[in-house]
Amino acid sequence: MTDSLHSHQDHVNGLFVKHSPRIRGFVLSILPNMSRADDVMQETFLTIAAKSDEFVRGTNFVAWACRVAQLKVLEDCRRQGKNACCLSPEVIEAVCLVHSPEPQDVRDEQLVALQKCLDSLAPHTRRAIDLRYVRAHKAGEIARLLGWTTESVYVVLSRARDVLQDCIDTRLAGQNDGH
Repeated sequence: MTDSLHSHQDHVNGLFVKHSPRIRGFVLSILPNMSRADDVMQETFLTIAAKSDEFVRGTNFVAWACRVAQLKVLEDCRRQGKNACCLSPEVIEAVCLVHSPEPQDVRDEQLVALQKCLDSLAPHTRRAIDLRYVRAHKAGEIARLLGWTTESVYVVLSRARDVLQDCIDTRLAGQNDGH
């Protein structure tokens, strides 16, 4: 390993140590099990150390490290299986948006756009979204509660995600254009 690469890896390792409380807090927010969170933190460190050359100095280290940690949490949940009491990948994504290390004003804009877009959905669609992403019900439970088929729950949620993504993108693009 050249001195330059060694120095860069030391720099990245130092950033991990410096920011590990914040990264650990992020991991615990999506994996509220101390033992498994410790395992994920170790795997995250090993991955970051192995891929330290992919980190670009001057960019947001915490955002990069949290993304690596998020992927490690998802791997852990897949390994643990259905009885692992993991959040769904969609809920993990939502938590990651809320706990994103982006500047607060960017997150605020995203959350405001999300809320306005949610408000524009039909009431039955909002109810399905609430049951799935706020209350963490599975599709079969939502179908039973709303008197729908499981397939219709999947269709409504899929369409709602597409509509919300388009709506949020449009609102944020409008803000960035000075509207």
